[in-house]
Amino acid sequence: MHRHGIDILNHIGYKVVEIYGLDNDNLLKSIARMRKEVNQRSVLIIRSVRRIDRDLIDRIYKYTTVALICTASSGFDNIDSAYSIKKGISVLNVPEGNFVSAAEHTIALILSIFKNINHADEDMKKGIFDAGRYVNSELLGKTIGIVGVGRVGSYVANLARSFGMKILGNDINRSLFNKYRWIKFVSLDHLIRSSDIITLHTPLDRSTLNLINKNNIKSVKKGTLLINCARGGIVNERALIAALKRNKLYYGGVDVFVNEPDILYEFRKLKNIVLTPHLAGKTKESKVRISVQLAEGIIDYFSSERYKSKNSTLKN
Repeated sequence: MHRHGIDILNHIGYKVVEIYGLDNDNLLKSIARMRKEVNQRSVLIIRSVRRIDRDLIDRIYKYTTVALICTASSGFDNIDSAYSIKKGISVLNVPEGNFVSAAEHTIALILSIFKNINHADEDMKKGIFDAGRYVNSELLGKTIGIVGVGRVGSYVANLARSFGMKILGNDINRSLFNKYRWIKFVSLDHLIRSSDIITLHTPLDRSTLNLINKNNIKSVKKGTLLINCARGGIVNERALIAALKRNKLYYGGVDVFVNEPDILYEFRKLKNIVLTPHLAGKTKESKVRISVQLAEGIIDYFSSERYKSKNSTLKN
């Protein structure tokens, strides 16, 4: 958690304990030991890479005083939130924290691919100064298909519009159709068939797991880019790798993976993909914003529950 958020909590009397580098078992032991020191309701703040499943929730419920689990991310698919709430442990995320960062990263990947930035940089560092090696493209007039037109997706749409792109959207929330009349909303199949660039911005749940798969990825037109800065698992990774190998997809830009940090080895062997290590939402600005919003959310939660003790312990 960034210092800004910690300072806010310290200022009003929270005791903040920072713990890093522990697996779930050792993290639980550390939290359980603190229970002996401060036997009051507490908070656990985690990053999106930490998985909180039913087993861990059961142990948190049994051995700790944690009343609230906070994830420093826009989504909370890393937590079994329904089960946590069932056990009486609330869950807090920060959907407004990093949507600008994620949207900008999406456009950065697209530009890097369209302008051959990575390959040109590699060649220059090898002493090769030859612009003729690359065939670059413009974004003007290209069709971008945005799957999930929420905070991130709609911001990507605005950025894409500034480049003069044609914008297709797909979302289950029909109220967005009127909110963004300048976006042409279509079915997922239509979007996949018609887009020069497909970019994903949905949460990961049962309905979006393997949303892009070996069946519908066959429908992309020649030269299509696929970008995923949302969640690993929305795209079936084996299907993506196969499509890139066959050049069915022209290029990929991927920031999120099913098993992080142990990504599939085949990704590293592909020439037509740009990979980043779950970096999209992480900027110095978003880290400050997330920490402040988390701190404010924690204060609001305990205020609403009449938990105003200045000895509340925050575990990070």
